[in-house]
Amino acid sequence: MRTALLLALVGSLLAGCVSPTDPWGREDALEETQRKYTELIRWGDVERAAQYVVPDQRDAFLRLAASMAHLRITDYDIGEIEFGERSASVTVVYHGYVVAQALERSGREHQEWVREGIDNTWQVRPQLQAVVDALEGLPPSAAR
Repeated sequence: MRTALLLALVGSLLAGCVSPTDPWGREDALEETQRKYTELIRWGDVERAAQYVVPDQRDAFLRLAASMAHLRITDYDIGEIEFGERSASVTVVYHGYVVAQALERSGREHQEWVREGIDNTWQVRPQLQAVVDALEGLPPSAAR
């Protein structure tokens, strides 16, 4: 029985199903979650993106929906994800413009991701106000 289990584990490792550096798939889960969140922001769907935000910041995050409504994000660049045991961080640069203007700008969001339980559920501590300010052409200190 042990031999069969060992062979199955080795076979999974060789097949690429389990990473020896990330056997629980936490990094893969974060990469997928982070990509989904970033895509929702890119398309202006703040309400759906809120499901990925830590609960204590969700209300403030949802208040940004009105500001995001007059912005269009045209593209984004995801930086290198820095992983920790229960947290991770990544900087995302969004490119976009205010609908009433024809000037594209870029706004940088440093995303802090946390994992509370033992599963692979990741939540973000967003800094989306900095992106809104940058796309609107406001100085970073003009946070609302």
